[in-house]
Amino acid sequence: MPIEPENSFLYKFSRRKFIQYSTALTGGITVLPILSQQATANASVSEQQLFWYQKPLRITHTVLRETDARNYDARVVVDYMKKVGANTLCINAGGIVDFFQNPLPAANINTFMGKRDILKEITTACKEVGIKVIARIDFRGVEEHVYKKFPDWFKKDMDQNPVLLTYTKPQLYEACFSGNYRNDYANEFISYVLKNYAVDGIWHNAPGFGGVCYCPQCQASYKAAAGKAIPIINSATEEEIDQYMAWKVQAGDQYMDRIKKTVKSFGEDKAYTAEVFSMYGVGQRIDSGIDLNNARKYFDILVSVAFLTENTEFIHYEDLNYGSTIIKFLKSMVPEREAVVMYGGNGTSHRLVIDPPVDLNIWLWEILSAGGRFWNCYFTNVPSVTHDRRNAYNESEAYTFVKTHEKLLEQHVPVANIGIYYSQPTRLSYRKKMEEGDHFGTEIRGVETVLMENHIPHDFILSDQLSKERLQKYKLVILPNVRCISEKEITLLKDYVRNGGNLLATYATSLYDENGNERQEYGLAEVFGVQYAGKKVNTRKDNYQFILDKKHSLVEADSPHTELLFNAGFTALSKPNKEAKIICTWVPTIQNQPPDKAWVQAFSTEYPTIVEHTYGKGKVLYFANQPDLLSYEPGHPDPRNLLVRSIRLLAGDAISIETTAPSTVHIGLTTSRLNAGQYILSLINTTSGPRRPIRELIPVHDIQVKLKVEGKSVDSHQVLRSQGECRITSKGQELTIQLSKLQDFCAIHIQMKT
Repeated sequence: MPIEPENSFLYKFSRRKFIQYSTALTGGITVLPILSQQATANASVSEQQLFWYQKPLRITHTVLRETDARNYDARVVVDYMKKVGANTLCINAGGIVDFFQNPLPAANINTFMGKRDILKEITTACKEVGIKVIARIDFRGVEEHVYKKFPDWFKKDMDQNPVLLTYTKPQLYEACFSGNYRNDYANEFISYVLKNYAVDGIWHNAPGFGGVCYCPQCQASYKAAAGKAIPIINSATEEEIDQYMAWKVQAGDQYMDRIKKTVKSFGEDKAYTAEVFSMYGVGQRIDSGIDLNNARKYFDILVSVAFLTENTEFIHYEDLNYGSTIIKFLKSMVPEREAVVMYGGNGTSHRLVIDPPVDLNIWLWEILSAGGRFWNCYFTNVPSVTHDRRNAYNESEAYTFVKTHEKLLEQHVPVANIGIYYSQPTRLSYRKKMEEGDHFGTEIRGVETVLMENHIPHDFILSDQLSKERLQKYKLVILPNVRCISEKEITLLKDYVRNGGNLLATYATSLYDENGNERQEYGLAEVFGVQYAGKKVNTRKDNYQFILDKKHSLVEADSPHTELLFNAGFTALSKPNKEAKIICTWVPTIQNQPPDKAWVQAFSTEYPTIVEHTYGKGKVLYFANQPDLLSYEPGHPDPRNLLVRSIRLLAGDAISIETTAPSTVHIGLTTSRLNAGQYILSLINTTSGPRRPIRELIPVHDIQVKLKVEGKSVDSHQVLRSQGECRITSKGQELTIQLSKLQDFCAIHIQMKT
């Protein structure tokens, strides 16, 4: 029976409420409990039996083309996997095209396969040598002949015409969350595969659908939930769109829940997973309804797509540290699950040719340094027999390293007491165009760049996992333009600082509520020591900041040589409280031309750009401008220096690593959740020429690292991988490592007495 509108959960949504609630909804309206990282990390796991998917994964993924079935040789596949040290294969089962003799009614059996059963051949061959198999399924759409058999199973537009996927060739008839194809048929399909084949898990490719579906099932479901018809999107209000998206999120959650229950009905040792797209992706107002949050609710393995380049016309190479960044992010969500990066295929834009090999090797070591694992996604048959075989076996060193040291690497998570705040409401607010025109994540990337270059361990704090207990883990919390913050978050952050935690915040942090509505005052004004003056100014060109407190540690290295520091981006004008220490102030625009007129009456103004403030027992540095963004774009040394000095001032002795290594050497530190006092220190060399992709890796010599970790004293240490001589000495909690040469990757295992 339809729910009356005044009693409907969706009816209670106010304008923009979707931003607040969409990340918390699950199947139905029940919110599933999510353990904080701190609570989960402290859980006793030493005695519990780990499933195979909770141990170090070394996955090879071959998304077969139809034509690959003609000469497919399972023995060659298995031989390749054994040689590279892989322990899991992800292989096509079907959906769009079936690679087995599918007896189900909507089957689309690969015609190039003949009477063979490719899925049977490969699962049998893998089973014989102990390799796990994940079956790839894809129910996003079907070819025309399948659609004509079951036209009522698929997505419809307002006129009840089928909706085609325009980015596929041939164009597929798209399926929605409510139709029979993604539900009854998909679950029957998965059950058949798990019952009849030696399959250990399901990879759910493309689980979401885009846009709006008006099929009878969706209309009935929406009517029951909202008490009204699905809105006509082209003329819908923002509130109506938000209500529709809230329902779509619920529908997506219910859909994923049904699939997972089907998989788990064959045993808890059967894994269910799908990809998580970029942590920096913002998406559209109407998106798939499946987002980052689904990973922790439904997936046994946290997998993020992170290719060196994207599937775009104009190729851009990702930052070399992005692989480790996404692992830190995933581990911050659910530390006990394996966090895996799916890589390969040159971002799918040129999937038939080589990935730049030096960049790719660095990519793998970066992933490993944060406790991550690998999902090698070659797209054509088997790397050793495909058209371009130059990337074949390039994963061997990294995979073999993990295989050799599997027990030591189990259940490792990054070590950090500095946390970068990741705000889901802020991320979603970037769907709305703003004057600044910034891209979400640029500020986070800027902060991470500074931390990585200065070898400072860190991880992420997800806003919807914020708690008093979680915050207690950190000496310093960094808020990189976290615009949207709820009253609950404000209270928790205030208490954190009042009780001795330190805070670094930039620009418009807390100037908006969780729904994206601008406040008249910073939500954290009392903590920052400033009051918002009601205006943001464009300081992108010909702008500076004046050094007012020349003896302050943030600027004392610069002040003997300059009165002005670089400023760009946008600056929020604010007035300081009397107890705040003003370090730098905003300088009005000094026009560049004509040079004769490039002056102002006075540099200093009443509006600070950098303020230090004490709040309770904690210390706060607030930047009214955007040093985080400017550290990434354009990367001027002034904002980078100001950020690292701020971090060192606020973190103090909580920074556990000191090193002579250059900024091009990245350092990772992880600890075991299984064995107390066990650590792995990793060094990754990215030193090269000035251009990407990297042509040549240049070795670094004579590196010293001083490390301090928790424990009474060092019990033992073991060099797991090194190209040069590695000498280690210890005293109490401190280790000193002298490394004569670093070619690409060095790893050291440390066991502390506890």
